[in-house]
Amino acid sequence: MRPSGTEPLIRVMVEGVDLQQVETVAHELAEVVKAEINAQA
Repeated sequence: MRPSGTEPLIRVMVEGVDLQQVETVAHELAEVVKAEINAQA
């Protein structure tokens, strides 16, 4: 995860062999980030 240098967003990048697991982890991380941002708003 890293903040974008040019846009107001956070990039979530996940690599792995199992595509389904990669997508699951990326989605879970994105949900955690959204929850944290909403909690601070």
